[in-house]
Amino acid sequence: MTLDYASGTIFAELKHSRKTLVEGVAFSIGEGESMALIGETGSGKTMIAMSLMGLLPKNVRMTQGRVIFRGRELKSPKDYFSLLGVEIVYIPQNGSEFLNPSRTIRAHLYDSLKKMKIRPGQMENIALDKLRAVGFEKPEELLNKYPFQLSGGMAQRITIAIAACSEAELIIADEPTNGLDRKAIEAFFCLLENIFPKAAKLVITHDISVAMHCDETLVLCAGKMMEHGPSENLFKNPRHPYTKALMSALPENGMEEAPVLRPDSDKCPFRKRCTRATENCSMLHMSGVGIEWWCSEAT
Repeated sequence: MTLDYASGTIFAELKHSRKTLVEGVAFSIGEGESMALIGETGSGKTMIAMSLMGLLPKNVRMTQGRVIFRGRELKSPKDYFSLLGVEIVYIPQNGSEFLNPSRTIRAHLYDSLKKMKIRPGQMENIALDKLRAVGFEKPEELLNKYPFQLSGGMAQRITIAIAACSEAELIIADEPTNGLDRKAIEAFFCLLENIFPKAAKLVITHDISVAMHCDETLVLCAGKMMEHGPSENLFKNPRHPYTKALMSALPENGMEEAPVLRPDSDKCPFRKRCTRATENCSMLHMSGVGIEWWCSEAT
């Protein structure tokens, strides 16, 4: 197993209080497998990704959680330092904003190749190969360009080329297809599979059509895990009313609007928006998985 993750409780220390951001989320991803982490803005997706990279903000803590990468538990910043950009690789949602506008594409690619201890004389040929791999027919014309000289789609492909300058075992892709049409989304996943066939892939998204490209999907709501399973089954036969509400929000399903979320701390976080809610809404501990908020009314 490439990744075994349990969030425990991730909380933020505020000036006069403590706020729980994520609780009881657990999953595993094997070699070559992909999993979508899906939920609305504020559901905890980014906090989970940051905890996986050891990059939580200074006022945010994770207690009783674990990150086991390729059989090794990662506990301290030192454990992550040698892995980030080499075996654990991040692909951002906006290449244009992620890339340093004052540095050339060559410099960005060379930075990653230096981490791999590639000799200077070999860097240009490898950089050109990576650019070709992501679809640039004349990569030599790109090396001395700056990010602001590229379109958004080109910049996103550059971030994938940078990720390819690694020995990635785990890819964390944060809203990587944001703003792309269906054809471009298909192209992105083809690239991901062709360039990183053996890497475990965690795709963070709010888009069900993106999640459907992944082997498994984990549905989040207010930092809690609603349900988790093979994507095809989960979206064909969603068990939890929250997942059903996400499906109903699709244009082809009527684009129904969901009311504002007002969760109770000890109840299902979707309860105040659920048409089937009762006072008995509670949680079920799923052995070996984590905490799934189970719905007694689900079919």
